Amino acid sequence: MGRGGWGSSPAAARLMGAIAALARPVGSASINYPDVGVLHAQFEQRARRAMGDRAFATEFRDGLGTRFEEAAAYALDEIGRPDTSAEPGPTTLSRREQQVAEFVADGLTNKAIAGKLVISQRTAQGHVEHILSKLGFTSRSRIAAWVVERTQGQS
Repeated sequence: MGRGGWGSSPAAARLMGAIAALARPVGSASINYPDVGVLHAQFEQRARRAMGDRAFATEFRDGLGTRFEEAAAYALDEIGRPDTSAEPGPTTLSRREQQVAEFVADGLTNKAIAGKLVISQRTAQGHVEHILSKLGFTSRSRIAAWVVERTQGQS
């Protein structure tokens, strides 16, 4: 497969990193799929053996900075190495997530966002977590800065 795809140890290491980053907000898949942990360990061991610990760690770390869309395209062999430095594009968020991001930029809490959108506080929290994950951010303040940058760019 082209640059290696699923059979490539560097690709496997990068995708393992992407999966680790994307899974943080939602928790471990091994709760619903107990065999996933065993399979993950087997594939990681194979990749480490094939490429060495240092190269594996580099690819894994690069994968941690990959957005979902890039990781999916990479896994499907649609692109080469994902660009982990680029800012997300304007279509990255759903319409609802964009609304939530704007409320976050206005300084609203999850409870206040839930009240404005007539949704549960947990649902509002889930939207914020998805936004953080999709954009590769770790704080609400970074979401706010991103919204401001986009708003200024449209004026």
